[in-house]
Amino acid sequence: MPTVSIYTRATTGGSRRRYTKATRGSTGPFFLRYEINGKRVWEGLGTRTYTFALADARSRESSLLREEATSPKPSPAAPKSLEELRTAFIHDKKTTFKKDGTPLDPDTISSYEKVTREFLDIVKRQTPAQITKQDLKEWMAKQRERVSHRTVCNLYISIACFLHFCGVDHKKLLPQSERPTPIEETPEAYTEEEMTNFFFVITKERDALAFELMLKTGPREQELANLEWSHLDLGKTPTVSYKTRQNFRTKTGKSRTIPLERGLADKLAAWQMKNPKSQLVFPTESCKVEGHFLRLCKEYARVSRQNVNTFWLHKFRDTFATWALRRGVDIRTVQHWLGHTSIEMTQRYLAPERGEYAQGQINRAFGSFAVTTAQSV
Repeated sequence: MPTVSIYTRATTGGSRRRYTKATRGSTGPFFLRYEINGKRVWEGLGTRTYTFALADARSRESSLLREEATSPKPSPAAPKSLEELRTAFIHDKKTTFKKDGTPLDPDTISSYEKVTREFLDIVKRQTPAQITKQDLKEWMAKQRERVSHRTVCNLYISIACFLHFCGVDHKKLLPQSERPTPIEETPEAYTEEEMTNFFFVITKERDALAFELMLKTGPREQELANLEWSHLDLGKTPTVSYKTRQNFRTKTGKSRTIPLERGLADKLAAWQMKNPKSQLVFPTESCKVEGHFLRLCKEYARVSRQNVNTFWLHKFRDTFATWALRRGVDIRTVQHWLGHTSIEMTQRYLAPERGEYAQGQINRAFGSFAVTTAQSV
Protein backbone atom coordinates (compact mmCIF):
# COMPACT_ATOMS: atom_id res chain seq x y z
CA MET A 1 0.00 0.00 0.00
CA PRO A 2 1.43 3.44 -0.85
CA THR A 3 2.45 5.53 2.16
CA VAL A 4 2.07 9.32 2.26
CA SER A 5 4.01 11.12 5.02
CA ILE A 6 3.49 14.66 6.32
CA TYR A 7 6.44 17.01 6.70
CA THR A 8 6.84 20.60 7.70
CA ARG A 9 9.48 23.11 6.70
CA ALA A 10 9.35 26.27 8.71
CA THR A 11 11.20 29.48 7.83
CA THR A 12 13.45 31.05 10.47
CA GLY A 13 15.30 34.31 10.01
CA GLY A 14 14.33 34.46 6.33
CA SER A 15 15.82 31.05 5.47
CA ARG A 16 14.08 27.71 5.18
CA ARG A 17 14.96 24.88 7.52
CA ARG A 18 15.24 21.20 6.59
CA TYR A 19 12.15 19.06 6.15
CA THR A 20 11.06 17.59 9.47
CA LYS A 21 8.37 15.00 10.03
CA ALA A 22 5.20 16.73 11.24
CA THR A 23 3.35 15.74 14.37
CA ARG A 24 0.09 16.84 15.90
CA GLY A 25 0.64 20.39 16.97
CA SER A 26 3.16 21.20 14.23
CA THR A 27 2.65 24.39 12.28
CA GLY A 28 2.82 24.83 8.54
CA PRO A 29 3.64 25.07 5.81
CA PHE A 30 3.05 21.33 5.36
CA PHE A 31 4.31 18.97 2.61
CA LEU A 32 3.34 15.47 1.58
CA ARG A 33 6.05 12.95 0.68
CA TYR A 34 5.37 9.76 -1.32
CA GLU A 35 6.77 7.69 -4.19
CA ILE A 36 5.51 7.11 -7.72
CA ASN A 37 7.27 4.45 -9.82
CA GLY A 38 10.18 4.48 -7.42
CA LYS A 39 10.64 8.25 -7.61
CA ARG A 40 10.21 10.44 -4.50
CA VAL A 41 7.66 13.23 -4.82
CA TRP A 42 7.18 16.30 -2.58
CA GLU A 43 3.79 17.98 -2.71
CA GLY A 44 3.30 21.37 -1.02
CA LEU A 45 0.03 22.03 0.85
CA GLY A 46 0.47 25.67 1.88
CA THR A 47 0.00 27.12 5.38
CA ARG A 48 -2.69 24.94 6.95
CA THR A 49 -3.37 23.12 10.20
CA TYR A 50 -2.06 19.62 10.86
CA THR A 51 -5.63 18.25 10.81
CA PHE A 52 -6.20 19.40 7.25
CA ALA A 53 -2.72 18.12 6.24
CA LEU A 54 -3.59 14.68 7.67
CA ALA A 55 -6.84 14.60 5.70
CA ASP A 56 -4.95 15.50 2.49
CA ALA A 57 -2.45 12.70 3.18
CA ARG A 58 -5.23 10.10 3.55
CA SER A 59 -6.89 11.38 0.36
CA ARG A 60 -3.59 11.14 -1.55
CA GLU A 61 -3.06 7.58 -0.30
CA SER A 62 -6.50 6.59 -1.58
CA SER A 63 -5.90 8.09 -5.03
CA LEU A 64 -2.48 6.40 -5.31
CA LEU A 65 -4.05 3.10 -4.33
CA ARG A 66 -6.70 3.44 -7.06
CA GLU A 67 -4.03 4.29 -9.67
CA GLU A 68 -1.96 1.30 -8.63
CA ALA A 69 -4.95 -1.03 -8.97
CA THR A 70 -6.02 0.21 -12.41
CA SER A 71 -2.63 0.75 -14.09
CA PRO A 72 -1.66 -2.10 -16.45
CA LYS A 73 1.24 -4.24 -15.34
CA PRO A 74 4.17 -3.95 -17.76
CA SER A 75 4.77 -7.27 -19.48
CA PRO A 76 8.31 -8.42 -20.16
CA ALA A 77 9.40 -7.45 -23.68
CA ALA A 78 9.18 -10.41 -26.03
CA PRO A 79 12.35 -11.11 -28.00
CA LYS A 80 12.25 -9.85 -31.57
CA SER A 81 11.58 -12.56 -34.08
CA LEU A 82 14.00 -13.35 -36.89
CA GLU A 83 11.39 -12.15 -39.38
CA GLU A 84 11.19 -8.74 -37.66
CA LEU A 85 14.97 -8.55 -37.50
CA ARG A 86 15.24 -9.46 -41.19
CA THR A 87 12.93 -6.57 -42.09
CA ALA A 88 15.02 -4.21 -39.96
CA PHE A 89 18.24 -5.60 -41.47
CA ILE A 90 17.08 -4.97 -45.05
CA HIS A 91 15.93 -1.47 -44.11
CA ASP A 92 19.35 -0.85 -42.56
CA LYS A 93 21.07 -1.88 -45.81
CA LYS A 94 18.75 0.29 -47.89
CA THR A 95 19.69 3.33 -45.79
CA THR A 96 23.43 2.56 -45.67
CA PHE A 97 25.82 4.86 -47.54
CA LYS A 98 29.42 4.06 -48.32
CA LYS A 99 32.39 6.30 -47.56
CA ASP A 100 32.11 7.94 -50.96
CA GLY A 101 28.49 8.94 -50.27
CA THR A 102 26.90 6.37 -52.59
CA PRO A 103 24.21 3.90 -51.42
CA LEU A 104 24.52 0.15 -51.72
CA ASP A 105 23.78 -1.18 -55.20
CA PRO A 106 20.20 -2.41 -55.83
CA ASP A 107 21.73 -5.77 -56.79
CA THR A 108 23.44 -5.95 -53.39
CA ILE A 109 20.18 -5.18 -51.58
CA SER A 110 18.37 -7.77 -53.70
CA SER A 111 21.04 -10.34 -52.87
CA TYR A 112 20.65 -9.68 -49.11
CA GLU A 113 16.88 -10.05 -49.44
CA LYS A 114 17.17 -13.34 -51.31
CA VAL A 115 19.84 -15.01 -49.18
CA THR A 116 18.25 -14.08 -45.83
CA ARG A 117 14.82 -15.20 -47.04
CA GLU A 118 16.20 -18.56 -48.10
CA PHE A 119 18.19 -18.91 -44.87
CA LEU A 120 15.11 -18.44 -42.67
CA ASP A 121 13.07 -20.79 -44.86
CA ILE A 122 15.70 -23.52 -44.43
CA VAL A 123 16.50 -23.22 -40.71
CA LYS A 124 12.85 -22.61 -39.66
CA ARG A 125 13.77 -20.79 -36.41
CA GLN A 126 11.75 -18.06 -34.72
CA THR A 127 14.30 -16.17 -32.60
CA PRO A 128 18.06 -15.58 -32.79
CA ALA A 129 18.67 -17.61 -29.63
CA GLN A 130 17.38 -20.72 -31.41
CA ILE A 131 20.03 -20.63 -34.18
CA THR A 132 22.45 -23.54 -33.81
CA LYS A 133 25.66 -24.75 -35.36
CA GLN A 134 23.74 -27.47 -37.18
CA ASP A 135 21.45 -24.87 -38.75
CA LEU A 136 24.44 -23.22 -40.41
CA LYS A 137 25.84 -26.57 -41.57
CA GLU A 138 22.52 -27.67 -43.07
CA TRP A 139 22.10 -24.32 -44.81
CA MET A 140 25.57 -24.64 -46.35
CA ALA A 141 24.81 -28.20 -47.45
CA LYS A 142 21.73 -26.94 -49.31
CA GLN A 143 23.77 -24.26 -51.06
CA ARG A 144 26.44 -26.74 -52.16
CA GLU A 145 23.76 -28.67 -54.05
CA ARG A 146 23.39 -25.81 -56.53
CA VAL A 147 26.36 -23.41 -56.42
CA SER A 148 30.17 -23.49 -56.34
CA HIS A 149 32.32 -23.35 -53.22
CA ARG A 150 33.33 -19.75 -53.94
CA THR A 151 29.66 -18.73 -54.14
CA VAL A 152 28.97 -20.51 -50.82
CA CYS A 153 31.76 -18.42 -49.28
CA ASN A 154 30.18 -15.21 -50.57
CA LEU A 155 26.71 -16.21 -49.36
CA TYR A 156 28.09 -17.17 -45.95
CA ILE A 157 29.51 -13.65 -45.53
CA SER A 158 26.01 -12.23 -46.08
CA ILE A 159 24.50 -14.62 -43.51
CA ALA A 160 27.24 -13.84 -40.99
CA CYS A 161 26.45 -10.14 -41.46
CA PHE A 162 22.74 -10.79 -40.86
CA LEU A 163 23.42 -12.91 -37.76
CA HIS A 164 25.67 -10.18 -36.36
CA PHE A 165 22.78 -7.74 -36.81
CA CYS A 166 20.62 -10.20 -34.83
CA GLY A 167 23.17 -10.39 -32.02
CA VAL A 168 24.46 -13.86 -32.98
CA ASP A 169 28.22 -14.46 -33.31
CA HIS A 170 28.71 -17.01 -36.09
CA LYS A 171 32.28 -17.60 -34.85
CA LYS A 172 30.92 -19.04 -31.61
CA LEU A 173 28.63 -21.37 -33.56
CA LEU A 174 31.12 -22.61 -36.14
CA PRO A 175 34.84 -23.15 -35.48
CA GLN A 176 37.17 -21.63 -38.03
CA SER A 177 37.95 -25.05 -39.51
CA GLU A 178 34.28 -25.49 -40.49
CA ARG A 179 33.63 -22.04 -41.94
CA PRO A 180 33.76 -21.85 -45.76
CA THR A 181 36.97 -20.21 -46.96
CA PRO A 182 37.77 -19.28 -50.58
CA ILE A 183 40.50 -21.32 -52.23
CA GLU A 184 43.11 -19.31 -54.08
CA GLU A 185 42.57 -20.49 -57.63
CA THR A 186 44.98 -20.22 -60.53
CA PRO A 187 43.66 -17.59 -62.97
CA GLU A 188 42.74 -18.75 -66.45
CA ALA A 189 42.98 -16.85 -69.71
CA TYR A 190 41.58 -17.55 -73.16
CA THR A 191 44.04 -18.54 -75.86
CA GLU A 192 44.21 -16.63 -79.13
CA GLU A 193 42.83 -19.70 -80.90
CA GLU A 194 39.81 -19.84 -78.55
CA MET A 195 39.09 -16.17 -79.11
CA THR A 196 39.47 -16.50 -82.89
CA ASN A 197 36.93 -19.33 -82.98
CA PHE A 198 34.63 -17.51 -80.57
CA PHE A 199 34.42 -14.26 -82.57
CA PHE A 200 34.20 -16.07 -85.93
CA VAL A 201 30.65 -17.31 -85.20
CA ILE A 202 29.21 -13.99 -83.91
CA THR A 203 26.93 -12.46 -86.53
CA LYS A 204 25.40 -9.62 -84.47
CA GLU A 205 27.46 -6.44 -84.58
CA ARG A 206 26.43 -5.35 -81.09
CA ASP A 207 27.52 -8.64 -79.51
CA ALA A 208 30.82 -8.76 -81.42
CA LEU A 209 31.70 -5.23 -80.30
CA ALA A 210 30.63 -5.87 -76.70
CA PHE A 211 32.82 -8.96 -76.31
CA GLU A 212 35.72 -7.31 -78.14
CA LEU A 213 35.54 -4.36 -75.74
CA MET A 214 35.38 -6.81 -72.84
CA LEU A 215 38.50 -8.59 -74.12
CA LYS A 216 40.48 -5.42 -74.87
CA THR A 217 39.58 -3.25 -71.83
CA GLY A 218 38.66 -5.73 -69.06
CA PRO A 219 35.39 -4.31 -67.69
CA ARG A 220 33.17 -6.14 -65.23
CA GLU A 221 29.81 -7.28 -66.60
CA GLN A 222 27.74 -4.45 -65.13
CA GLU A 223 30.31 -1.86 -66.19
CA LEU A 224 29.95 -3.07 -69.76
CA ALA A 225 26.15 -3.30 -69.63
CA ASN A 226 25.78 0.23 -68.18
CA LEU A 227 28.38 1.88 -70.42
CA GLU A 228 27.12 5.11 -72.02
CA TRP A 229 28.35 6.89 -75.15
CA SER A 230 29.32 9.92 -73.05
CA HIS A 231 32.02 7.77 -71.45
CA LEU A 232 33.75 7.08 -74.76
CA ASP A 233 36.23 9.40 -76.43
CA LEU A 234 36.66 8.21 -80.02
CA GLY A 235 38.96 11.00 -81.13
CA LYS A 236 42.69 11.02 -81.87
CA THR A 237 43.63 9.19 -78.68
CA PRO A 238 40.48 7.09 -78.02
CA THR A 239 39.59 6.02 -74.48
CA VAL A 240 36.77 4.40 -72.53
CA SER A 241 35.89 5.34 -68.96
CA TYR A 242 34.08 3.09 -66.51
CA LYS A 243 32.51 5.52 -64.05
CA THR A 244 30.55 5.63 -60.84
CA ARG A 245 27.61 7.95 -61.33
CA GLN A 246 23.97 8.41 -60.33
CA ASN A 247 22.11 5.08 -60.34
CA PHE A 248 25.30 3.11 -61.06
CA ARG A 249 28.38 2.34 -59.01
CA THR A 250 31.51 0.46 -60.04
CA LYS A 251 32.58 -2.34 -57.70
CA THR A 252 35.15 -0.17 -55.89
CA GLY A 253 33.24 3.08 -56.27
CA LYS A 254 36.12 4.54 -58.28
CA SER A 255 36.28 5.47 -61.95
CA ARG A 256 39.06 4.53 -64.37
CA THR A 257 40.01 5.30 -67.98
CA ILE A 258 41.55 2.82 -70.41
CA PRO A 259 42.97 3.58 -73.87
CA LEU A 260 41.13 2.00 -76.79
CA GLU A 261 42.84 0.02 -79.51
CA ARG A 262 42.48 2.11 -82.71
CA GLY A 263 40.70 -0.55 -84.76
CA LEU A 264 38.12 -1.12 -82.04
CA ALA A 265 37.59 2.63 -81.67
CA ASP A 266 36.79 2.91 -85.39
CA LYS A 267 34.26 0.07 -85.14
CA LEU A 268 32.59 1.73 -82.15
CA ALA A 269 32.39 5.04 -84.02
CA ALA A 270 30.60 3.28 -86.88
CA TRP A 271 28.28 1.56 -84.39
CA GLN A 272 27.42 4.92 -82.83
CA MET A 273 26.48 6.32 -86.25
CA LYS A 274 23.95 3.49 -86.57
CA ASN A 275 22.48 4.16 -83.11
CA PRO A 276 22.42 7.96 -82.72
CA LYS A 277 19.52 8.05 -80.25
CA SER A 278 20.80 5.39 -77.84
CA GLN A 279 22.32 6.51 -74.54
CA LEU A 280 23.74 3.06 -73.78
CA VAL A 281 26.47 1.63 -75.98
CA PHE A 282 25.14 -1.95 -75.91
CA PRO A 283 21.42 -1.75 -75.07
CA THR A 284 18.72 -4.32 -75.70
CA GLU A 285 16.35 -3.81 -78.62
CA SER A 286 14.05 -1.94 -76.22
CA CYS A 287 16.97 0.34 -75.19
CA LYS A 288 17.33 -1.18 -71.72
CA VAL A 289 20.40 -2.53 -69.92
CA GLU A 290 21.41 -5.92 -71.32
CA GLY A 291 21.38 -8.56 -68.58
CA HIS A 292 22.21 -11.71 -70.55
CA PHE A 293 25.84 -11.38 -71.61
CA LEU A 294 26.75 -14.61 -69.80
CA ARG A 295 24.07 -16.54 -71.67
CA LEU A 296 25.33 -15.06 -74.94
CA CYS A 297 28.92 -15.97 -74.05
CA LYS A 298 27.94 -19.60 -73.44
CA GLU A 299 25.89 -19.72 -76.64
CA TYR A 300 28.72 -18.45 -78.84
CA ALA A 301 31.10 -20.93 -77.20
CA ARG A 302 28.64 -23.74 -78.01
CA VAL A 303 28.17 -22.61 -81.62
CA SER A 304 31.95 -22.43 -82.09
CA ARG A 305 32.16 -26.03 -80.81
CA GLN A 306 34.21 -25.22 -77.74
CA ASN A 307 33.78 -26.38 -74.15
CA VAL A 308 30.97 -24.22 -72.75
CA ASN A 309 32.16 -24.89 -69.16
CA THR A 310 35.46 -23.10 -69.85
CA PHE A 311 33.75 -19.88 -70.97
CA TRP A 312 32.57 -17.26 -68.49
CA LEU A 313 32.56 -13.45 -68.43
CA HIS A 314 35.18 -12.77 -65.77
CA LYS A 315 37.65 -14.84 -67.79
CA PHE A 316 37.66 -12.00 -70.35
CA ARG A 317 38.95 -9.71 -67.57
CA ASP A 318 41.63 -12.27 -66.66
CA THR A 319 42.59 -12.52 -70.33
CA PHE A 320 42.84 -8.75 -70.71
CA ALA A 321 45.28 -8.58 -67.77
CA THR A 322 47.26 -11.64 -68.84
CA TRP A 323 47.65 -10.62 -72.48
CA ALA A 324 48.64 -7.06 -71.54
CA LEU A 325 51.29 -8.23 -69.04
CA ARG A 326 52.69 -10.87 -71.41
CA ARG A 327 52.97 -8.29 -74.19
CA GLY A 328 55.08 -5.97 -72.09
CA VAL A 329 52.63 -3.51 -70.52
CA ASP A 330 54.03 -2.60 -67.09
CA ILE A 331 52.10 -3.97 -64.13
CA ARG A 332 51.45 -0.52 -62.60
CA THR A 333 49.60 0.54 -65.76
CA VAL A 334 47.59 -2.71 -65.87
CA GLN A 335 46.73 -2.18 -62.19
CA HIS A 336 45.24 1.22 -63.08
CA TRP A 337 43.35 -0.16 -66.07
CA LEU A 338 41.77 -2.89 -63.92
CA GLY A 339 40.98 -0.51 -61.07
CA HIS A 340 42.86 -2.56 -58.47
CA THR A 341 43.95 -1.04 -55.17
CA SER A 342 47.21 -3.01 -55.05
CA ILE A 343 49.75 -4.53 -57.42
CA GLU A 344 49.46 -7.83 -55.53
CA MET A 345 45.85 -8.08 -56.66
CA THR A 346 46.87 -7.48 -60.27
CA GLN A 347 49.57 -10.14 -60.07
CA ARG A 348 46.91 -12.73 -59.27
CA TYR A 349 45.34 -12.04 -62.67
CA LEU A 350 48.42 -13.20 -64.57
CA ALA A 351 47.58 -16.69 -65.76
CA PRO A 352 50.52 -19.11 -66.19
CA GLU A 353 51.47 -20.17 -69.70
CA ARG A 354 50.22 -23.52 -70.97
CA GLY A 355 50.44 -25.62 -74.14
CA GLU A 356 52.82 -24.98 -77.01
CA TYR A 357 53.81 -21.48 -75.85
CA ALA A 358 54.79 -22.83 -72.43
CA GLN A 359 56.72 -25.66 -74.13
CA GLY A 360 58.59 -23.12 -76.25
CA GLN A 361 59.49 -21.09 -73.18
CA ILE A 362 60.87 -24.08 -71.30
CA ASN A 363 62.84 -25.13 -74.39
CA ARG A 364 64.36 -21.64 -74.70
CA ALA A 365 65.19 -21.52 -71.02
CA PHE A 366 66.91 -24.91 -70.70
CA GLY A 367 67.40 -26.33 -74.19
CA SER A 368 70.92 -24.90 -74.53
CA PHE A 369 72.13 -26.79 -71.46
CA ALA A 370 72.97 -30.38 -72.42
CA VAL A 371 73.32 -32.70 -69.49
CA THR A 372 76.20 -35.19 -69.85
CA THR A 373 76.36 -38.16 -67.51
CA ALA A 374 78.87 -40.93 -67.02
CA GLN A 375 76.46 -43.27 -68.76
CA SER A 376 76.26 -41.14 -71.89
CA VAL A 377 80.05 -40.84 -72.29
